[in-house]
Amino acid sequence: MSDEEDDPIEHEIDVYLSKSLSDNLFLLQYPIRPAHLNYDKIEHLAARVKPQQKKVEFDLAVNTSSNYYAKRGDQGGFYRSDKMDKQILTSAPCSGDIGRYGVGVFKDGELHLSPLHAVVQMRPSFNYLDKADDKIKTEAAAREAEGDMSQDEEDEAKPVTMKFARQETEEAKARRMRSYGYLQKKRNEESWIHVEYHGVNSDLAETERSQLHASKEEEVSEFCVKPDEYLKMLMPPSSETESEKPAMPSNVLSLIQLRTMPLADQVKTLLTNAKVITFSQLITLLPQGTDPGAALRSLHQVAVLVQGCWVVKSEILYPKEACSPHSGVSGEHLSKGRDYVMWRFTQSRVVTRKDIASVVKLPAEDVKDILEQMSRIRANCGWEFLFQYDHDFVSRNPEIVHRQKAFWDSKYQILCKQLKIPKEHEKKFKDKDLGIPGLDKPTRRRRNSSKGSPRRKRTLSGRSVSDHSDIEPDIKMDSETSADDDIPHHEPMEVAEVNHVTNGSNIPSSTNCDKTISKPVSNKFDEKRTELLNFVCEKLQSRFILGINELRRLLNIRLTQCSSGYILNCEISDQMLEEALDESGSLKLENMWPPGTPEESLYALTFTGDKLDPVRKVLLSMFTTSYKTTRKNFIKKVKEETDIDLSENDAKLLLSDYCVNKGKGVTWYLKGTLIPDS
Repeated sequence: MSDEEDDPIEHEIDVYLSKSLSDNLFLLQYPIRPAHLNYDKIEHLAARVKPQQKKVEFDLAVNTSSNYYAKRGDQGGFYRSDKMDKQILTSAPCSGDIGRYGVGVFKDGELHLSPLHAVVQMRPSFNYLDKADDKIKTEAAAREAEGDMSQDEEDEAKPVTMKFARQETEEAKARRMRSYGYLQKKRNEESWIHVEYHGVNSDLAETERSQLHASKEEEVSEFCVKPDEYLKMLMPPSSETESEKPAMPSNVLSLIQLRTMPLADQVKTLLTNAKVITFSQLITLLPQGTDPGAALRSLHQVAVLVQGCWVVKSEILYPKEACSPHSGVSGEHLSKGRDYVMWRFTQSRVVTRKDIASVVKLPAEDVKDILEQMSRIRANCGWEFLFQYDHDFVSRNPEIVHRQKAFWDSKYQILCKQLKIPKEHEKKFKDKDLGIPGLDKPTRRRRNSSKGSPRRKRTLSGRSVSDHSDIEPDIKMDSETSADDDIPHHEPMEVAEVNHVTNGSNIPSSTNCDKTISKPVSNKFDEKRTELLNFVCEKLQSRFILGINELRRLLNIRLTQCSSGYILNCEISDQMLEEALDESGSLKLENMWPPGTPEESLYALTFTGDKLDPVRKVLLSMFTTSYKTTRKNFIKKVKEETDIDLSENDAKLLLSDYCVNKGKGVTWYLKGTLIPDS
């Protein structure tokens, strides 16, 4: 030993490991009882154990002749005698990894360690109160049954309905196995094993304690391991035993577990759970300092590029031996259908389930499951790809994008043969611009008010109410419920494209929300102005009427969905919002206001390109003389000023666009003129 060491060894102790009691050694703790008031001197009437659950119960005698005993034990009828003559202590498991703890005995300069099987805390049980309540309920039910049987009326025959359970999914099974009812059922299935209690000073207890000492010395051969490996052997990483935990869904994974895997397995696990991910998100989830090139190489093995984002390959989610939990369709057919869905998303931002199902020939539930993996539903639109187009990744990696485009061209040719896709289908969808940011919404279509116009299409009543993509695009949903812009979606923090703001200078009667600006922006100010105009046009197309306060609220929602570098993430004054509204071609209204309502400037979209535009102007003009109207008055006013026979259905749709109703829906008020909940 060197004299320069600051921490010299004072004494060495031999350590021995005894495993004689390792399978049966329990540590009993009494957290609500002080150490000097233990149960050693109290008579133990009975003891029982459930080894698999590591549960222990003791029946302790209660002194019924004591002055402190309250004679209320006969109320519940739980005990065999008329008195509460015993107390039950039951165990509760302690949290943590018990395998890391043991009991040590120091004797004759040697330390003998024995690993613990379980650590439990003993607490009083009050089950007798529950059983007393159950007894009262049972007696009441029995009396009720006797009263029913006393009547001579014959029970009416009731039809028997047979129900067949659907095949349980992995997530549903995991939820069921975590439920209290399931865990309680598993606990009740194990029977109690009755054992005999021996006091701490009994002869048998002394004999059992002797097994805490190692019975013999075993020669340990020398071994050569690295210091860090030796430390891991002495102190293994903490890990919970799987049998002690209920089953968890397959998409639950901790980052600690993730980072113990090789890089390729980390990427595969993340993609399998996320289904869709951007490259920037992937890098943040991988360990710090991960080489982006290595991550990309691993990505190519498990994912494909769609809209600049990475989507897990179908063969990983649907192996050949797998099958659908809904319909039993083979994994091979599901994989082909999912590949077609991904190809469609390489061509456009939005797809409809009806179009997909007509090609892939899969059951509706399977198609919906596939779409939910990589898209979200948009009312009156269809299924939109989950993330915005990742322009940053595409611009930085043109070679990867080119290779992926070649891959999808080849994959589509294979899918055409496998799914027997006709050539006209290829002409319809192929060769569309991959880089469309997808913020443009489909043109709203309305039918004419003329009598000869066809009837509006409606969804079939048997379709799922959760799938609005099956609704025909020309159906206008209620303005109060279809405004999905109010709810922030979990979208990546990318900046949206700014090149789809419209400019209607060549058409005097149109608005700036109709055409696309083709001239490039010149500077930062023009970019901000253009993006703000784009935002205003987008909101006008979906809401028809906007005020400054409502527009600012929607802008704040947009800012929460975008990164800090978003061009509109700066000071936007009310004047800038008003200028954007004026430039959009919207009409500034001079409307009446309900009494007690604070007034502000309202702007309305009056031109959409259909034959109902004159009717819109009539509707808005009605609010210059009154702050409310009815559908009957609206139809009458349209007939007087335009000689158009407006149908009840079209009148209701137009009123829903520009107004909100109150009460039973007879009276309509202009949007923005009513205080919420008024």
